[in-house]
Amino acid sequence: MHLFRFVIKFLALSVFLTGCSFNKTNPCIKDDSQNFSLFNTYTVVCFDTIDSYDLNYDDGKKLKIYAKLFLPPYKKSKYNAVVLSHGSGGIRKYHNRYIEFLTKAGYVVFQIDHYLARGIRYDKTFSKVSGITFMNDAYKALDILKTYNNIDKISYIGWSQGGVGPILSHFNEIADRASKYKFDAAIALYPYCGFTFNKNMDTGTPLLIIAGQDDDLTPEKPCIDLHKKFKKDDRVFDFISLENARHGFDNPFLFFGFEFSNLPSLNNHSNECTLTINENGNIKTVAGEIIFGPNESADIINKCSSRGVIVQYNDRATNQAEYHVLNFLSKIMNNM
Repeated sequence: MHLFRFVIKFLALSVFLTGCSFNKTNPCIKDDSQNFSLFNTYTVVCFDTIDSYDLNYDDGKKLKIYAKLFLPPYKKSKYNAVVLSHGSGGIRKYHNRYIEFLTKAGYVVFQIDHYLARGIRYDKTFSKVSGITFMNDAYKALDILKTYNNIDKISYIGWSQGGVGPILSHFNEIADRASKYKFDAAIALYPYCGFTFNKNMDTGTPLLIIAGQDDDLTPEKPCIDLHKKFKKDDRVFDFISLENARHGFDNPFLFFGFEFSNLPSLNNHSNECTLTINENGNIKTVAGEIIFGPNESADIINKCSSRGVIVQYNDRATNQAEYHVLNFLSKIMNNM
């Protein structure tokens, strides 16, 4: 019986982190520019990014990564676009739902694979790369999409660790470090919200955070605190809390719910555990400890979390999230 439970738990963890993914080859190494998906044909776009843990690019190296570019099922003279940034588990099957409803709504979708070129399949430590690593990739994607004459407005959606970038894009001083361009809208789904800045920092890109009330991996409290601190009458910063929703609420592979005793619950929001960006672009805690890379990040996670989380799919929350995503994009982007 003990062995049976171990096997079930191992399979569940594999599903949570990989979403039943399989070994992939890097399409930027071999010619694989046109492919087929369940929903649409897509084009592989290979592009250079800065492989940096933070926004200090002194030691940043160029890295060629790839994205899938999905087009709507009908032609228009102008399109709005959405950049998708996965979480620590990498690209998974449930992301296809978003691609489907976004393209049906008329958006071009640019889905980044942050991991393949970096030799990562998934990151159960949450520290091999940072949310800002993902953010750097997303802003390079923005630079590329800005070169298309038939692309108008561009938004940014990220999940969990991939939701860090959409949140930080709201803060102009941070976004200006990444690109001369700005996203027109940003959405973070059950993100890590443990960043803060000076209350007077200028904000710009309209932001929506969708959090789960019962999320114990990335709890919603720091998202609530961030919203209270930076919500302004002349800026768009919306926050939605979904009832009975846990981390991964939109992933059907988690239908029955699973408890993982070794995964961190990021529930310590003290100054020693809350992050910010210093004048050099480095990640640091409010208490002053600089996080240069995976080792320091792992130490912070160990110090600032308890162990044991529950992840579970919630159909109602999934449908609500879809509604709020489309409604927010329509409101901000005026999709044509």
